[in-house]
Parts: sequence; C-alpha cells; structure tokens
Amino acid sequence: MSNKLFEASMKSLKRTKDITPIPDRSFDITINQHQVKATLGETLLSVLLATDHKRIMSNDHQRHSGAYCGMGVCHCCHVKVNEQFKQRACQTLVQPNMVVETLSNRFAEEGIK
Repeated sequence: MSNKLFEASMKSLKRTKDITPIPDRSFDITINQHQVKATLGETLLSVLLATDHKRIMSNDHQRHSGAYCGMGVCHCCHVKVNEQFKQRACQTLVQPNMVVETLSNRFAEEGIK
C-alpha cells in the first residue's frame, strides 16, 4: 500500500457498475480508507467490482491482478480483511464496519523478501 493511500481522507466511493439498485438496508464498509455502501448477502468481490476496483491483489513479485474465477478456486482475489491477510473476496460476505485493503501483501508489509 502506498503512503498516499493511507494519507487520503475518508471519502465515499461511488458504485457505478451495479446492475440492480442497492437496497435501502445498506451499510458502510471501508475499502482502502474510503467508505463504500454494501448490503448483507453481498460478497466483497461484488462490492469491489461495483466500485471499479480492477486490481485487487499484489503477489510476492509485486504484480497486481484481479479476480479470475469468482468462485474461490483460483486465489486471485485475496485481500486483507480486518487485519487478516489472504481472505478471498469472492467467498467473503460483507459485514457492517468491515475494513478491507486491496493490493496488500503480508511479506512486503513485514519486510520479508
């Protein structure tokens, strides 16, 4: 994660890629220090894609990638959720007050090469 991302103020990201409206029972989650609307039953991957996050994961070679299969097989949508690394965005249901970091890499953050 870049320092610019952490220094950014809490802003709301607009969901522009939804094909159906978000129900009124929505709540906020935090993605890369930005507030995003989400609703129960929705996967984290669907929220990321609705907010146009095309690059989700950073591997050990500092390559950025996005989701591939969308069903938990490929491991290409790993994100950091509530300080836990390598959570599958496609298999993780959103919860109120969830904190998500994309492009996180445990080894890079801990200085391990």
